[in-house]
Amino acid sequence: MNTSKKASVDVAISAYGKPYQTAVTLFTLLKHSGEWIDKVYFVEEKRQPEPTNFQFIFYQLGSRMVYYRPYFWFWYNKVSKPLQKLRPYRQAIRYQYAWEKTDKDFLLLLHNDVYFSGDLVGQYLENINGHTGIGKIGQCWNCPAFSASVCDGNSYTSYKPDYKGIMELTAKFPGSRSHLYENVIEKDVPWPLPECRLNEYVAMINMKKARPATAPFGKATPIGVHNKLDTGVAWFSDVSNAGHTFANFDYDPYATHSWVSLKNAGHDAMFNKDLYKYEESVALQCLRDEFGIDPEK
Repeated sequence: MNTSKKASVDVAISAYGKPYQTAVTLFTLLKHSGEWIDKVYFVEEKRQPEPTNFQFIFYQLGSRMVYYRPYFWFWYNKVSKPLQKLRPYRQAIRYQYAWEKTDKDFLLLLHNDVYFSGDLVGQYLENINGHTGIGKIGQCWNCPAFSASVCDGNSYTSYKPDYKGIMELTAKFPGSRSHLYENVIEKDVPWPLPECRLNEYVAMINMKKARPATAPFGKATPIGVHNKLDTGVAWFSDVSNAGHTFANFDYDPYATHSWVSLKNAGHDAMFNKDLYKYEESVALQCLRDEFGIDPEK
């Protein structure tokens, strides 16, 4: 796993459990896109769902790895805006340590349950153009506007209803999270819609554009902050309203999120021990078959 002269991308990944799925994520990424990648910022969350050993991953990454363990653990809880002025507190926000430390032009944000089957990073670099980020835009499957066939990840910039219009559409086409919208949407700044975001589980950010606009350097909320709805929604709203644009890119031919079970983006496994063990057993077999690595030996 040697770093190439082409390397212009760093990786940010937060690991909460799932050591074998985390390994598959990083090893398949480097298998297909290693020529573009320099450092992997590996953030081991302060709390873990069970005793977890990532050492075999660190060994494989070698000099590529930058390790960090935050002083705080937020999970999906509220993050205090005043306390974000304190660096140890702020850098416990997902992706934030890498966001502030990378010296590369691009930062790839990853969840630790992705399987790469092609060179997605190369595709991202080719297609990001002048945008601030690239990846799948919108959790459209939850969105009333998508259900009404008036908006999707390609057209979200042209569909800008006011607050009343959004709530009327929500009442007509309710989604699984519609009951939260009233507390999420800012009435004077209702766009982007509440389900709009750059889905950060496998997205690439142009740091020259994004970092100056984002705390602690700019006004935008850190991308890893989870509002009452989801991670990255507040950041996406802040920078979109400041004029930033994003490339909607279907990564499905190159990567699969929650590849083992395709169940609720991997979130359910954190609350179901049997599902967690099953997913990890599949990932372990993948490590053995595809990479000849057996962490249990």
